[in-house]
Amino acid sequence: MTAEEGHYIWQQEGEGGATDSEIYLSKLARRAFLNFWSYSNPHTDESGGRELCDFLVVFGNDIIIFSDKACKFPSGAIEVAWPRWYRSAVLKSAGQLKGAASFIERFPDRIFLDPECKQPLPIPIPPPGKRKIHLVAVTRGSGEACRKYFGHGSSSSLVINTSIAGRDHERNPFMIGWPLNRETFVHVLDELTLDIVLNELDSASDLIDYLEKKEAYLSSTCADFYFTGEEDLLASYISNPLPDFNGFSFKPLPDAGLLKEKCLVIGSEGDWIRLCETPTYGEFKKSKEISYEWDRLIEHQTTHIIKNTAGIISKHDSVTDIGAHEAVLRAMAEEPRMFRTEIAKAHQSILTRKFDGDRLSATVVLPHRPGRAYVLMVLKRPHDVDYDLYRDLRRNSLVGFCRASRLRLAGIKEIVGIASEQSDSSGVTQDFILMKLNEHLSRDDKAKEVADLRQAGIWKDSWTCV
Repeated sequence: MTAEEGHYIWQQEGEGGATDSEIYLSKLARRAFLNFWSYSNPHTDESGGRELCDFLVVFGNDIIIFSDKACKFPSGAIEVAWPRWYRSAVLKSAGQLKGAASFIERFPDRIFLDPECKQPLPIPIPPPGKRKIHLVAVTRGSGEACRKYFGHGSSSSLVINTSIAGRDHERNPFMIGWPLNRETFVHVLDELTLDIVLNELDSASDLIDYLEKKEAYLSSTCADFYFTGEEDLLASYISNPLPDFNGFSFKPLPDAGLLKEKCLVIGSEGDWIRLCETPTYGEFKKSKEISYEWDRLIEHQTTHIIKNTAGIISKHDSVTDIGAHEAVLRAMAEEPRMFRTEIAKAHQSILTRKFDGDRLSATVVLPHRPGRAYVLMVLKRPHDVDYDLYRDLRRNSLVGFCRASRLRLAGIKEIVGIASEQSDSSGVTQDFILMKLNEHLSRDDKAKEVADLRQAGIWKDSWTCV
């Protein structure tokens, strides 16, 4: 692959987007999903390069389609102004989202990054049966009118009311239920709640987990839901952490078999504000600041991939294979924000700790993902060693430590390895590896591996082979 062929354009100049509103959406969404999986204004090959949507995320088996509509709220009586705005901002977005989802389902290989349809998506759409599509309508322009209509210190966000569907919306100002008549779930975020949701759930796993659980929760046949805004629904979600800090969920609903009729779940107005004012929430926000070092590591490698200057350790030596790059970085980006904090701390410790000898390593297994190990390593560079030779030595050493972790840890199915110089070096580069462990090792195989690693100076006498 030549440098020109290897130059991918999905990370466009600036933030992407055709309007100020789309640019802002792109900025927030790229912060959560990072550049590798984020595409502004993708196109189809219909009608000479028709725009598919305003923003597209393809992350593993999940696809998120965003439509952005900034519509000025009409003047005049609310019974006329609201239906006009709703049809322009919400219903039109919902219809476009449904059309985009249908196109993806039917023609997954006909989506491009440019209007000329010369640059296909750098990673493929997940196959049927595995892909999960989420629709997000971003609406702007209703905030001030909403605040005046409800009064009493309204936050200005649109009310969630799942008892209404289709044209019912036109008789219920500033309330959103099922724009597409319960056929398809559409997340509707306004100018206030877009910021709150994408700033609070600013990793791929966190946001996708919320979208999936929200869809299941609000789609329940045993209840209707009334929340004074998406922010209060989010507060209900965050206030119900799962055991072992393994994410969040909504409180369980009553057993449908025990109910004589559908129940109504009503959220408390102002829950989001009250949550943000708690000391626990403030401590949590402060504690996760180091986690963004993990994001920066992923984004730094992405810039090298775009420039075609990134290498990756692969058993097939496909150092310019976009699929190999995507697999290892997506494994890193799968970590929720809370656990990025832990892995980022471990990585920073390795980069900054003083040590004797020529190399230092650490193996980390996060509690929510016991089948994956992270091997973090630094190797000092002797001043008299050519840098390319040093990189080869470092890559070989990283592979050795990954092999050793496989022998030392039970139940590991994959290993992500990251190697670099220490942070006080004049220049710092990284090597990455994603090692999938499918084959079973016999007792003799393990003994031979240990012997080889001991000879290479990697296996320590204090280590035990499981």
